[in-house]
Amino acid sequence: RSWDKKPGYLARSVATTHKPNTTTTMAPNYTFEGDPKHRVSGPGFDRTLYSVAVGAGVGTFFGACNAAWYPDPISTATSSSLLRNVGRMVTRPAMWCALAAGTFTGTECVMEMIRNEKQDAWNSLVAGMAGGSVVGLINGRPQIIAATAIGTGIFMAALDLSGPKTVFDEKALDVKRNGFLPEVHVESAALASLKEKFPQHKDL
Repeated sequence: RSWDKKPGYLARSVATTHKPNTTTTMAPNYTFEGDPKHRVSGPGFDRTLYSVAVGAGVGTFFGACNAAWYPDPISTATSSSLLRNVGRMVTRPAMWCALAAGTFTGTECVMEMIRNEKQDAWNSLVAGMAGGSVVGLINGRPQIIAATAIGTGIFMAALDLSGPKTVFDEKALDVKRNGFLPEVHVESAALASLKEKFPQHKDL
């Protein structure tokens, strides 16, 4: 690619991004391998604990945002303890998010183990259905659990199939986003004809 040869930090970053078979270390024992679909590798137990921690953090943030508007003067009862209610508002979503994330990652690791370390959309489909069923348990109704499991499974499988980049030509996308041009510029036939027609403006 001619734009990879252009000097400068951005040009070097694009050349590095498209280097085949690159492995970027994100955390100890966690690597994202391959391009463009970054596959997660590492011990299944560690990956599950990592997902549980991330899910707990997301749930805690969500609960803290809800607790910021507590107590509501209309719908909040004043008989119970304020601190206890705030703690329940924070810990409950943290628990459910951690459980859903851990179920998803744990199921995905089990599927990889059963299928001889094969990673594809089927693993994401089954894991998504398991994690979605946990999310549906918040409501408790069987139809909600089934619908959430099926919807989450299909969504995760589609996300795995598409990969992090949902474009066909990633090189053209980098050029469009970062504005890299080839070292040798080739004018179009229309532009050349306009310069011949209006030579006084050819240097604009």
